[in-house]
Order: sequence, then structure tokens, then C-alpha cells
Amino acid sequence: MAKRSYNRRTPEQIVADLEAEIARQKAKMEAQSKASDPVLSEIPKIQKRLRKFAQAAFDGKRTDVGNAVTAFSSSLERMYKKG
Repeated sequence: MAKRSYNRRTPEQIVADLEAEIARQKAKMEAQSKASDPVLSEIPKIQKRLRKFAQAAFDGKRTDVGNAVTAFSSSLERMYKKG
């Protein structure tokens, strides 16, 4: 049976891994704080309704309304991601 070879992490690798973990935890905390905001929690629901409305506008030959709704929905999405 072949002997296993182990690679020890250097202190720099350990520090880099810990910094990555800190960044991941900060992102997780930010996501949790976003979820507690009642306005931000409603945005995905609104976007779903706006997509349906925009599609109905495009189907009804009202591309001007559909484009306006799509633009508004994209601005909502940017606000939601920004938090």
C-alpha cells in the first residue's frame, strides 16, 4: 500500500483561508440583515408580478408599457442587490 503524502499549510495559506471565511461570514450577516427589512423582502414578489404584467403588455402590443415596466423592474433589482 502506498504511503500517503501530506501537505502542511503555510501560515500564509492559513491566514488567507481565515480571511476568506471572515468575508463569507460578513456576506452571510449582510444577507440576514437584508431579510429582516420588510420592504426588501417584498421586492421579489413585486418583481414576479411586474414580469407577468410586462409580458401581458408585450402580448397586447403595448411595447412602450412593457419596456417601462421592465426598466422599473431592473431598477428594483439593483436596489435589492445593493441592499
